[in-house]
Amino acid sequence: AISYLRSKVIPESHRATIMNWFRVPMNLITCGAFLCLHVDTISRDKTIVFAACFMLAVTGTFLSGRFIDVFKNYEGTKIDGDETEKPGLLIDEDKQEQLKEEVA
Repeated sequence: AISYLRSKVIPESHRATIMNWFRVPMNLITCGAFLCLHVDTISRDKTIVFAACFMLAVTGTFLSGRFIDVFKNYEGTKIDGDETEKPGLLIDEDKQEQLKEEVA
């Protein structure tokens, strides 16, 4: 499901770069959580770490819902009959218009 979403939104030419940039905050959150386990207050009571993870999960769920709402009616641009180029978020409007004119 996530691979389908990636292919729908992120063009192939930029996909690896964008996905690598999304790994940076995830790794920072993970390292921060592990480092917090060495703090005396948190090591005695893991509720703080659980609450922080819960808040991040709720935020992610909310943002996923917003993402779905924004791209609910999104369609790719048809090229050469059967092929479909999915312009994603990174192709500017001028290129999208140019692709539509080539098809018509």
